[in-house]
Amino acid sequence: MVTITARGWSVHVGDTEVVFGRTLRPGEGEADLPRVWAGRGLGLRDEDVPAFVAALGEVMATSQFWHARGSGAGRGSEQIWSVPLTRNGFTYVTGPCGRWNNTAGHRPAETFSVALADVRGLRIRLAAHLHTG
Repeated sequence: MVTITARGWSVHVGDTEVVFGRTLRPGEGEADLPRVWAGRGLGLRDEDVPAFVAALGEVMATSQFWHARGSGAGRGSEQIWSVPLTRNGFTYVTGPCGRWNNTAGHRPAETFSVALADVRGLRIRLAAHLHTG
């Protein structure tokens, strides 16, 4: 397992998935955490998106990412992630984030996982969103 710290994100890269964590900064509360709809989507505070895109780039630089991409695991395409939608200070994308747990709706989460082979597509969607901002 490779551990990366990237601009406020802790990143643990395994063989098939990556786990992202965001610790609360002084003065923040649960409402500032990423929001995850297990198995269905992700919401990030708008100001956290640039650092998260940078963290995704760090993941893509690991050998684990390239091995997962080459193995055919995951879907690998940006098309599995929706075009980002900004609402109430959060940027949301639907796609395979977290593990399905039969709950509905976005919930604050200190950590969440993404299949390594799906990282590139998520980065493409969020980076394009930042670029068109």
